[in-house]
This record gives sequence, C-alpha cells and structure tokens, in this order.
Amino acid sequence: MKESDHSSVWERFVEAKRHALQEPESAEADGPPLTLEELEKAIEEAAAASGIPETGMPPRATVHPTSRRAWSKWFYRLLVVLFVALIVLLFRWGQQLYQGNS
Repeated sequence: MKESDHSSVWERFVEAKRHALQEPESAEADGPPLTLEELEKAIEEAAAASGIPETGMPPRATVHPTSRRAWSKWFYRLLVVLFVALIVLLFRWGQQLYQGNS
C-alpha cells in the first residue's frame, strides 16, 4: 500500500464522523437530541456511504503501516556485506599464513 492510501482511509473516516455528528438541516433539528444508538446508527450509515468497512476506528496497521519491509531489506544487505567481508578477510589471512611458511 502506498502512503497516500493510508491517509485517504483516515480522511474518509474523519469525513464520515463529521457527517454523522453534524446537526441535521431538516425539521428534526428542533426535536430532542439523538440517543447513543441513533448516533451509532448514523455513524455506521455515513461510514458505509464513504466506503469504510467498519463503524469504529480503522485498524492501526492501515493508519500507521509498519516499516518491516524496509528494515528487512537493510538487514539482508548488511548480511551480504558481512559475508563478503568475512570471505575477503579469510582469504587475506590465508595468504599471510601461506607466505609466512614459505
């Protein structure tokens, strides 16, 4: 997923919350305040209309992606460099031992 995908999910969630919690412009505005169940239903409908699959917060992994792939790439690069350095050092050490015995 791209970074822009994560922010768009969050923006859709915020927009759904704002839409659900804004005061209605119809004649119901003069009526009694909405109950908790009515607010939850309004948030659920607004989230569904915005394309958000859940009524609650989006998953943390969606909003804050892990950097595991970047870390593993650098880890494997480091392993390759260390392996090459080990081969070079062992080769030089072998040359010094061989030249010292001659």
